[in-house]
Amino acid sequence: MSNPVYLGRVNIGWCDECNVPILGERCDRCGSSPRKVSVTPPGEFKFPLQGDWNILDIAFSDVLKSRFSDVFSNYLVLLNRIPGPDRTEEVIVGGNVIATILHEDLSVRVSLRPEFYYYASEYLKDIFIVADNLAARSIINGSNLMAPGVKSIGREVKKGNDVIIMDEEGKPIAIGISRIDLNNFFERGMAVKIKFIFSGDNVNKKHSSLREAIEANRSYMEREENRAIEFLKRFREKNLLVSFSGGKDSLVSLHLSLRAGLKFKTVFLNTGLEFDETIEYVKRISEHYSLDLDIIDAGDAFFKHLEHFGPPGRDYRWCCKVCKLGPTTRYIKSLGNEKIYMIIGQRAYESRSRALSGNIWENEWVPNQIGISAIQKWNSLMVWLYIFRHDLEYNKWYDRGLWRIGCFMCPSQDLADLEIVSKFPVYDKWRSFIDEYSKKNNLGEKWVRYALWRWNKIPDYLKKRYNVNDKVRESLKFYIKDDGNKLKIVPNKNIDMNRLKNMMHILPRAALNEDLEVHRNFIDKAMQVIYQSEECVGCGICTGRCNYNALYINEGRVWVDEDKCIRCTKCLGPCPAYVFR
Repeated sequence: MSNPVYLGRVNIGWCDECNVPILGERCDRCGSSPRKVSVTPPGEFKFPLQGDWNILDIAFSDVLKSRFSDVFSNYLVLLNRIPGPDRTEEVIVGGNVIATILHEDLSVRVSLRPEFYYYASEYLKDIFIVADNLAARSIINGSNLMAPGVKSIGREVKKGNDVIIMDEEGKPIAIGISRIDLNNFFERGMAVKIKFIFSGDNVNKKHSSLREAIEANRSYMEREENRAIEFLKRFREKNLLVSFSGGKDSLVSLHLSLRAGLKFKTVFLNTGLEFDETIEYVKRISEHYSLDLDIIDAGDAFFKHLEHFGPPGRDYRWCCKVCKLGPTTRYIKSLGNEKIYMIIGQRAYESRSRALSGNIWENEWVPNQIGISAIQKWNSLMVWLYIFRHDLEYNKWYDRGLWRIGCFMCPSQDLADLEIVSKFPVYDKWRSFIDEYSKKNNLGEKWVRYALWRWNKIPDYLKKRYNVNDKVRESLKFYIKDDGNKLKIVPNKNIDMNRLKNMMHILPRAALNEDLEVHRNFIDKAMQVIYQSEECVGCGICTGRCNYNALYINEGRVWVDEDKCIRCTKCLGPCPAYVFR
């Protein structure tokens, strides 16, 4: 989970009578009050779908003789995605975390909790280490298991994996990480690093189902749905668009907008990086609900600008500006000058920036658009309960194991999610580009294998781990020369002066001249104009800021209509070419 957000205590309880999660103050099936569940924030939950079950089966294959999906087929399983260097999920059964799924270096393993043993003891492989009674008492008092205290080692114990420590009477006493196995045993030192001490069999083994969870949360969901619908009705007199991306959150927002009786046009932004199945799904849902659908098409903007910007990164999100905000700005401008209210499936749990935006916000990159979200405070469990409550068709990529759906190679994805996508043909073109880019820039095979292109500046711990370097991009740079009488902008390469003469019309006449002498009050704006003149990629964001239609796109770059421009400089807002220089 990239850029995790903390929103306070996680709002989830558990009904022990029905053995299901509860979001409200009471269970609608039995009327009992739920107990609080201790999980890791922020609290993004889902019920496992087919792809998730496959991952669970693989992750638990080192510890279970049978498939996890078979062993736990009669229990309601909940996943909680938590912060980590790669995809990491807590597995919740009976209102307790029984294990954590850890993806690392294109492999997956489990970190067990004592509760897991009581559900699966009869299905466990031989992952036991028996401690003598003296060592067992030391473990219970807080010590690790030392080699002299080991009585026997299970034949399926693996060094580095979790093991269950038993006393000489066969009673489980602890779970830890083994530093030994049958082929790696030593007579001194630590044998097992203890993580958890068993405190008794207090797990809930009542069978339960998704349908029972839906029934148990009926009144809470009805209340939250009605609150969202009433919020949306406040905008019924506005110019409304509903953004439908093909993901679960936008699906719920779309359905709530229909239930609110709003009149709106639906828009789908095809970034050129969408899954084919997503495009087909959006069209199918639009036809099902008889929606007035506009498709904003970014065309080949992404691959066209790759040579200029290089691979996008979590800290270098030029792709969103060029492939999303640019086309959106041009589309909204085509609708006229009146404010557009865009209903968006945004939630605070997704990122810190979204958590800070509130449920009504303006986007500095997209003039004339007001964003609104009716599900800003919903967690993903609410979203999935809504989808199942109303029997909505969801995007099939969720069944392939993804938590979120957007651009197929989005750098915000974890490595484990990209690994899922990489098995499909949609990834082939991107893989070819990354392979070639790596060779051209001498970045190495690990930079490709572990998708380190997801950062412009690779975190130090990953640099050290994989012994790799950052990707390097040569860009236009300036320094200011001050000879006492005048200031001059000095670039690190030659400037196309014919083009700059045109772009200089954005600035007041005294701000910048053809010798790149600049007025001290306009240094920042002058540098942006020079940069845009040289590095413009034609995204069109600036055209949406001009009230006089003085900017236009020609041959992939923005130009100034000198007869219309009044030199107000309002077009010099955030620009991808300048921000991501």
